[in-house]
This record gives sequence, C-alpha cells and structure tokens, in this order.
Amino acid sequence: RAGNILQVVATNVVSETTSVSVQNGTIVDTPATVTVTSTAANSKFLISASINGEANTDDHNIGFVLRRVISGSTSSINVGTAEGNRLGISFMMNIGYQATDNSTTASSSVMTPYLDSPSQSASTAITYKIGVVGLGTTADFYFGRTVSDTNNNTNERTPNYITVMEIAAWVH
Repeated sequence: RAGNILQVVATNVVSETTSVSVQNGTIVDTPATVTVTSTAANSKFLISASINGEANTDDHNIGFVLRRVISGSTSSINVGTAEGNRLGISFMMNIGYQATDNSTTASSSVMTPYLDSPSQSASTAITYKIGVVGLGTTADFYFGRTVSDTNNNTNERTPNYITVMEIAAWVH
C-alpha cells in the first residue's frame, strides 16, 4: 500500500574511531554509509543521520553533505543552492567548540529526516552516505571522539549512523 514502510536499513552504530583529512570544498566520505536495494519501483526513501566527533578547527568550518550513489553515479542531494564560492551543504556541524576546551568537546550533528525520490526501478541498489567538507579551511575530522582523545571522562566517545526507510510510492 502507498505510504507504507517497505523496509528499514541502517548502519550498525559505528562506534570505532577514525579520522579523515578534510580539504576546503572537497567532500570526503564518513563512516555513515548504507546501501539499500529497493523492493519496488519509484519508492521514496526517508533518510536520517547523526555524525559525531570533533575537528581540529572551529566547528562552523565543517559541513556535511548527503550523497546518493546509483549505478556508480554520485549525486549530492538535500543541499542548498551553491553559488559563486558558496557551497551547497545538507547540514552544519553543531557548535560545541569552546576556546578553553578546543580539543575535548565532541559535537553531535544530526540530519533531520529527508524524503528522497530517486525514481528507480525495483531491485536497484542505492547507497546513501554522509560526506564531510571543509568550509574555507583544511582540517582533520575525528569521528566518534575528541581531537585529543585523552583517557579521562572529559573526552567522550560518540557513535555515527545513517538510517534509510523505503516508503511505498503513491499510486495516482
């Protein structure tokens, strides 16, 4: 039936810690990646995600982009309109940075649910992933941990995930 949830696919909560070098304006994949194979033609996909960690730069210099891959073709989706040097992104890093605590303040950045309509056939493999991008800076981003990652209770560890629900298409 139209509007029913056909399946739910999610990453297991990615709790291991990793890091990537983030370049100004270049999208780099995060551990939040999931592949779903559509069960019906023209389904819609409801995507939500949480990226957690810390960069060795100010939080406002880090953005995230929702990406969709079908048959090897990657598209950035749910992004603002890029114009000139202004990048189109899906969501920003949550501001958690404190000048007196700039290497031990992880942030949780959440992408609210987004409904994607890729107009695909049944049995199409679709990969959804969150990319991280430097906004006017080059930095390192540490997933699931703080920059310093010192062994004490002020250096928290946090999970990363992405969840996709396939929704049956509306029939007119």
